[in-house]
Amino acid sequence: MSVRAGLIVTALLVSSCTGVRSVQLTPPTPVPPGLICGYGVERIRDNPDRSHQSAFLKAMDDLLTRGPVVVSKTVQDRTTVLDLKSASRTMESSFRLRASRMLQPSFMDTGVEDGFVWVLVGTTEEDIERGWQQFVQWRAQKLKQAQKLFQDAKGPERLALLKAALEVLEEAGAADDPGMLYYQVKAAIETENTRIAELETLQKQFRSLTESGQLVAAEMALDNAQRLGLEQMACEQFRMEIEDHRKQAAQLIAAGDDLFRDEQYKEALDRYRRAQQLDRDNPQLPTKLAMADRYHRTARSQAVRSTVGLISVSATRAIGDYFAYKREQEERKHAEAEKAAAEAKQKQEKEREREAARRPAAPPPAQPQGTVEQNPERRGLPDGMSPP
Repeated sequence: MSVRAGLIVTALLVSSCTGVRSVQLTPPTPVPPGLICGYGVERIRDNPDRSHQSAFLKAMDDLLTRGPVVVSKTVQDRTTVLDLKSASRTMESSFRLRASRMLQPSFMDTGVEDGFVWVLVGTTEEDIERGWQQFVQWRAQKLKQAQKLFQDAKGPERLALLKAALEVLEEAGAADDPGMLYYQVKAAIETENTRIAELETLQKQFRSLTESGQLVAAEMALDNAQRLGLEQMACEQFRMEIEDHRKQAAQLIAAGDDLFRDEQYKEALDRYRRAQQLDRDNPQLPTKLAMADRYHRTARSQAVRSTVGLISVSATRAIGDYFAYKREQEERKHAEAEKAAAEAKQKQEKEREREAARRPAAPPPAQPQGTVEQNPERRGLPDGMSPP
């Protein structure tokens, strides 16, 4: 008692030194006799209604702490209820959370003081016991509902039903129940999530294998997906896709065979390669591809040799024609040059003749006068004649 009084005095001294008024820890109004009371206080903040609701919940928590259903605030594994049956601390905590909806206090008072709202509630032991029994019945119904959801969790809606069951169990506070239903549901949800993830991976793998023509591996992936619970309709659709790929490959192989018989090896090789893209596991394709490729190479080599021979003959002929043309062109140029030179010569001669015709006639040379001694060139010539 002396220790408690010392604590109270210390609290008063601290509050007086800090200038903060202490919150009253006892109800400001008396409780009617014969009732179990609960008291809660909350500071008024932005939302007064929320503060009042918080104070009311604290008062209900305090009421249950004082009532026959002992919800201790200390850690203990078992608590004793009215009918002397054991209940887990989790169950009682769940009841405390739902008490505001299951208990109707026969007395309630509230008020505001120094920025705080306080709520005082009171009820009888019979009301608390009645609320507890209602909670037990409600919780049993929830557990039964969760059990049914867990049993009905099959097919495409299995995961949704398991999640619904887990929500119901968490609402009922069944995590620590000895029946282990809560953990069974959680384990089933984890298993289902793993199964769905593996199923999605197998479906993606199937799609990739089918597009690459690996149909045998795609069938194996489809079988694994079917064992993991792939829907029958989806499974049949995937198998039809595999059969379609095989049919298309068979049609391309048949077309390639026809082209091969017609010695159209390049076209046949193209058909075989397209068929291999659709069905790489077809046992006929490796032999057909090798044969078509060999014949195609041989035919191409022969065609190249023939083309080279034809080109050589054509080139020789073209070169001969070219040199003949060049020779003829040179001869024509030489003839034209000679003709031009002759014409130029004739033109020059005509020009000289015209110039000679235009010049006046030269006078006769003068006869030398004097004796032969003076003109020796006239010696031996008759008179009147000039030396040549």
